[in-house]
Amino acid sequence: MNRHAGALLESLEAVPRRNDNAWRRLRMILEHHADTEFGRTHGFNSIKSPEDFREAIPPMSYEDHQGRIERAAAGEKRILACDDPIGYELTSSTSSRAKWIPITAGLREEFSRGLASWFAGWKTRSPQVFEGRAYWAISPPGMMSQTTSGGLPVGMTGDAAYFPEEIGARLSAWLVIPALSGNTESVFDETAAALLSKPDLSVVSVWSPTFLLGIDAALRRMRGDFTWREAWPKLALVSCWADASSGPWISRLQARLGGIPIEPKGLLATEGITSIPDAVDGSPRLAEECHWHEFLDDGGCFTPTSDLRVGGIYEVLLTTSGGLFRYRSGDLVRVMNRGSNGLPRLRFIGRTGAISDLVGEKLHENHAHEALAGNGFLVADSTRPGYDIWLEETSLASGIEKHLRRNPYLDQALAIKQLAPFRIRRLPDDWSPRLSCRLAEKRGCRIGDVKPTALITNETPEEVMSWLD
Repeated sequence: MNRHAGALLESLEAVPRRNDNAWRRLRMILEHHADTEFGRTHGFNSIKSPEDFREAIPPMSYEDHQGRIERAAAGEKRILACDDPIGYELTSSTSSRAKWIPITAGLREEFSRGLASWFAGWKTRSPQVFEGRAYWAISPPGMMSQTTSGGLPVGMTGDAAYFPEEIGARLSAWLVIPALSGNTESVFDETAAALLSKPDLSVVSVWSPTFLLGIDAALRRMRGDFTWREAWPKLALVSCWADASSGPWISRLQARLGGIPIEPKGLLATEGITSIPDAVDGSPRLAEECHWHEFLDDGGCFTPTSDLRVGGIYEVLLTTSGGLFRYRSGDLVRVMNRGSNGLPRLRFIGRTGAISDLVGEKLHENHAHEALAGNGFLVADSTRPGYDIWLEETSLASGIEKHLRRNPYLDQALAIKQLAPFRIRRLPDDWSPRLSCRLAEKRGCRIGDVKPTALITNETPEEVMSWLD
């Protein structure tokens, strides 16, 4: 076993794995944060049951929490969480304003519990992953660092910053950390060079398979055509998203890996962890040891974990020690089955609302509406992947592109060429009625029921072009 991996496992084995009393875990969160503005307003000290909790706090969006998050970022104390935020992480929003997610010591401990369970599973199922070095990519590389008005960092300094200091330090010692110049054009080349310098690479974990394919393209430019198995004989496992919009890229990635198994990553987000690979079979199961999870059915009704129906689709609500309570994540999961431990197996299938998520950019239709201001629409093209911008006045393109790139993940994906550059197309004068007619025909509804759209995700660019010709 690699000595750095061994030291990391030693730290993780000291992390409490699971508390069988889920309600007790929620009570600990509520008791810890009772003396905050949010806790006092919602009567945390009077909550005696999960039913009381649901009665006291409705499901809440980011916008419901936003005012308090911004006050805490400005330096006010005990607003949402008793712990002072360590910093904030950016993620995409339903509008052009990115979300600031607070990272606290309590949230880092919850992340470490998920990591401990995940790695315990690897130790059982695939111990070879700890024989050499690891490459991880949680956060998109090269995002511009910022600070809040209260002087707190926006954008964590590295992947280890998501975990308590000892665990983070030992994780960093195990990882291959590329020396990035800060030039987004060279991210893949610099990462490929760093990996080639470590012949004992034994595990790779990234978010999107397209990011790994970007590294692969850089490797082939440097070394010609070869598989990852040939380059790294010790490489035992690759972990990445494999569901929803990532699914179509898995077969291409498998061909490049040369037989190295791919483990579908669970549902991990900046806000919290919903699922992690199960210790026995690696299928994503509810990460009950991390936070308090709840679920809403397609009618918006609460469903307890014990009543989740196999085959059912639910939106995830998160309550975490980071100060998000009954937070509507927008993530949709399908219940595949239940494991021998009774925990539901959950597959991520997409996001609520009109959203495009080709490589992890999470572009919302509301943001597209803001950017376009009625001058056209976007078409998501999963084959490139990238976006076509159809406009009445193509002279507006640069301003629209700039507005769209306020989404930090979209901006980063374009910068590192995970997404192809925007393709600008000119709309004919009578485009709107033609588009409405075709969408009504395809969706089986009346023309009057077709709402103006700024983001088309279920039709190919070729289809849309044929409708407008």
